[in-house]
Amino acid sequence: MGILKNPAYTGKTYAFTTYPGKTVRKPQNEWIEIPDATPALITEEMFQAAQRQLQLNYQRAKRNTKQQYLLRSHVYCRQCGRAYCGHVDRTTRNYRCPGKQRITAPVNRCINKNWSADKLESLVWKEIERVLDNPEFIIKEIEKHRDDANQLGVLETELQQVERQLKALDREQGQLLQWALKGFPEEMVVAENKRLNQKRTSLEARMAELETQIKASQEATISLPKLERFVELMRDKISALDFEAKRMALDMLSIKVWLDGDHVEVTGVIPVEDAAIATTQS
Repeated sequence: MGILKNPAYTGKTYAFTTYPGKTVRKPQNEWIEIPDATPALITEEMFQAAQRQLQLNYQRAKRNTKQQYLLRSHVYCRQCGRAYCGHVDRTTRNYRCPGKQRITAPVNRCINKNWSADKLESLVWKEIERVLDNPEFIIKEIEKHRDDANQLGVLETELQQVERQLKALDREQGQLLQWALKGFPEEMVVAENKRLNQKRTSLEARMAELETQIKASQEATISLPKLERFVELMRDKISALDFEAKRMALDMLSIKVWLDGDHVEVTGVIPVEDAAIATTQS
């Protein structure tokens, strides 16, 4: 496991990482890197990917959670982007951003607030329950996702056309460079280049739109079976679900709860109406 946590394996070696005569570590921005002191055994990309996976494993491992947290791995900090962790303060369950802790964030520590687990879980689940207790809304949302999924082929075809047009522009501008080198009138070259750049800007903007729409359609294609299965499971009243069934529902709906001070926002496969939940007491 050490190779996954030690940055020295990426070829980075640091000196002066602690204060003189102490074992207290300095903030990382005060460390001095010694270049080429250690041969790299793994790439920086592999190292960072390993850190993300280790953090995810830690957050989701039930053995690290003595208490039950309904929203475990579904709560995120809007200020720093980290996933909130379950934490017991004496006898009270809380959700806490790991960015507040010195060990996980030695510099630029997050100031986002802790949340009472009981209050947050009740608040979020009531919103989900309110939406999912309406079968007509769920059916309408499934049909919307099906329509989005059906658009995928059309969007991908148009994207290919835009990409071909951009490659044609590359060739035209390459030819224009040859004209300039051969002494064509500068005014003509500048005017033509301006026209091509305007066309490129328009095509690139459309390509960005298409890529966003394609991503949404792909997600709809993936989530549609989950939604249909979820509706089947929700034939009984959602209020009768036990803890594990609620956890499965959160996973199926890809629910994410974003916290920003007293502000709560719920997103997912089935969007919560008025997704932003404002409260002044946590």
